[in-house]
Amino acid sequence: MKRDSLKQRLAHKLTRGIASGLYPVGSFLPTEMQLTERENCSRQTVRAALAELERAGLIRRKPHVGTQVINRNTSKGFDKQLSSFADLKRLASNNPRQVIDIREEVISLEFAQKTGLRAGEPMIRLTMIRKGEGPDEPPIAFTLEYLDKKYHDLIAVSRKRPDLLMIDLLSREYGLKCSEIRQSIEATVLSPQAAEALQATPGTPSLRIFRRYLDANNHVLLTTISYHPAERYAFNLNVSLQNGTPVVKIV
Repeated sequence: MKRDSLKQRLAHKLTRGIASGLYPVGSFLPTEMQLTERENCSRQTVRAALAELERAGLIRRKPHVGTQVINRNTSKGFDKQLSSFADLKRLASNNPRQVIDIREEVISLEFAQKTGLRAGEPMIRLTMIRKGEGPDEPPIAFTLEYLDKKYHDLIAVSRKRPDLLMIDLLSREYGLKCSEIRQSIEATVLSPQAAEALQATPGTPSLRIFRRYLDANNHVLLTTISYHPAERYAFNLNVSLQNGTPVVKIV
């Protein structure tokens, strides 16, 4: 396995340990030598992983003392950044979907008001997770995707290509073109269903992301609702000044 992959795997593992309370704030992580032996990797890999955590604001390394946990949550974007279509494509490639349920659902008025779907319309609802990047990594997202019933054949295709976004499959199979993605983000907590799928605790703080994929005529092609546990997701917004004018950049 490449050293970068080992580094990321160890960094994620330590991050989860800190977030879960295995390594409480104020405590010290295992020594570099202990991590080297435990994870069966080089000391250089361990140091690179610890550098990631230090940049994320989770730890402070003290010479001749040890590596102390100073924060339970990342202060910088570290785990996942999903702010552009390229990010979403990369997510699909690195974290393939696993469909866990498929059923028909008639959209209620309340749900239609939240999502922009049409009340009373029967749709296909796919319930899925996005797998972690390594065999020991927990899922990073729990997602509900809503498709028009006329695209039912897409389900079989999606099982064969779990590494592609559903909107890309709609384009490939039906020639549909997405012109805009409207995204809204809300703070919430994980439901028992989402928590079980994500291997997390019900009530864990998370972000809920609504996405609507539209064509050039503002017709909704696909609607998705994703839940990301707080420690597995990052959303960064940079504001810079150009000639005195604020310029917002999502990164």
